[in-house]
Amino acid sequence: MIPRRRIAFEWADLGDALRALAVSPALAAEQVGAFERAFAAAIGVPHAIVTASGRDALGLILDGLGFAPGDELVIPAYTLGELVPLIRARGIVAVPADIDPATFNVTADRVAARIGPRTRGIFVVHLLGAPCDIGAICAVADAHRLAVIEDCAHALGAQCEGRPVGSFGRAALFSLEATKAVATFGGGVLTTADDELAARIRARVADRPRREWPPVRKMLLKFAEEAVIRSPAYALLARWMFSDRVAGGFEKFYRRAHDRVRGNPAAFSAFQARLGLRKLARLAVRQQTLNARWEAMAAQLPARFERQQRGDHGKAAFYNFVARFDGDIGALRQAALRDGLDLGVGSEVMDDTAAMLGFDDCPGAARAFRQAVLLPLYPGLSERRFRRVVATLGRLAQEVK
Repeated sequence: MIPRRRIAFEWADLGDALRALAVSPALAAEQVGAFERAFAAAIGVPHAIVTASGRDALGLILDGLGFAPGDELVIPAYTLGELVPLIRARGIVAVPADIDPATFNVTADRVAARIGPRTRGIFVVHLLGAPCDIGAICAVADAHRLAVIEDCAHALGAQCEGRPVGSFGRAALFSLEATKAVATFGGGVLTTADDELAARIRARVADRPRREWPPVRKMLLKFAEEAVIRSPAYALLARWMFSDRVAGGFEKFYRRAHDRVRGNPAAFSAFQARLGLRKLARLAVRQQTLNARWEAMAAQLPARFERQQRGDHGKAAFYNFVARFDGDIGALRQAALRDGLDLGVGSEVMDDTAAMLGFDDCPGAARAFRQAVLLPLYPGLSERRFRRVVATLGRLAQEVK
């Protein structure tokens, strides 16, 4: 079975974990500070603050910017649905802006159409590693005196107009989860050029306890998960987990399990900082490899699969390969499983947040949710398996209605 995602493990990760468990609090703080400085330099901003997760970073940004109950925040109509409860828990009204069906990203004109008298900010996502036209969106925000928050969870290393994403808005958030470009087994980063905002947020996180064991435990659990994925038994397990009857419940269980881990924010650990520094130093090479593989996949896709388009305003840092399929994605997924290929569909890709919020005027998001298919793209995908993915997709395009 070829999984849709894989985690890149190194023996050095285990060595970092063992060393971090014995580190002094002073040295831990020094290593975390070194990672923050390196991350800020990579984005080209004066401040990078590590957090418990990308979602934790978003909550800190919303609170730091002073959003109040009743304020409206424009969000993409196609993004991670779990962000909606986080926003609404603060009394903020989420207003979805439709996406460009070709790029999966929001556009300046669609955002502008959602701005009203109670709008306080714009939350934009550089989806799947392809940057949105953040310059044009910021121009709209400036005209209305609105704060822009960038979600760069998929797009570390991407650029727009020659600048790194994460350097345009009032603040930005990044995720460091296990499948991300810089993976530290949990954690996030928020970046900003606003000195006062940075000071407010640092004050909020200053007293969080620093615990080395939880991210190490998460790494070991991911080791176990990866061992299952690599075993011959995974093919049978995947066919059961992702069957039409089980898939929806399994996806909800998996997300809830991860939410429980994120429930008690702790300070970033020395182990995570060591991992982050090492992987940040190799980010450019990793991204060059993945972008080349993305281009090769795009060039060989069957005609029934329409790849994600990129605008001419930036440079992508692809995190996943997502295409639209013009047939029954449920039937495609089951046929692929029988052929030993694991594809993501529906909420396993992203969510139709417009529908979640009760809006029915975002056809681009509705179409993406109906048609989007997540294909394997990760550093550990061998050339032999890549050719097998392409051949399987070609065969399925002829078989599935």
